[in-house]
Amino acid sequence: MDLETIALVVDEHARVPAADRNGGRLWAVRVETDDTGAERVDVQLVTEGEARGLCRGLCPPAGLRAIAISSGVWSSPLEGAEPYYQRPSLHPDRRRAHLTVIVGGEKGEDISVLRYADDEPTILRDGCGLVHEELQDCWFRRADAA
Repeated sequence: MDLETIALVVDEHARVPAADRNGGRLWAVRVETDDTGAERVDVQLVTEGEARGLCRGLCPPAGLRAIAISSGVWSSPLEGAEPYYQRPSLHPDRRRAHLTVIVGGEKGEDISVLRYADDEPTILRDGCGLVHEELQDCWFRRADAA
């Protein structure tokens, strides 16, 4: 099962209503194979809190396929934002969204799933920022990292 498929399953599991999108949640992700050879994604909640600090000092156990953070976020257009580095929460065209960021694989590949309300998910790759960096650092601290 590829990481994008896993990310969509985790996002579906982790998504919460708009009113509950305040804190972040850190998830451990395993992919298990049953007797028929079918794969199933197993998502377990590790901790909750401010998304920016969920991974600090955490060493994930061996045997995970990925780790993920889900959180409510502010999103805004990049065009017309003055200054260009303005926080999305301050942009006049900001929107509330739900974001799930998953990191896995030998190279710490990341995939983000962005959703507005009940719209179809948008898949993003190669994220940047503090949460992405901390999630990747955490992934490489796991017990079975190369």
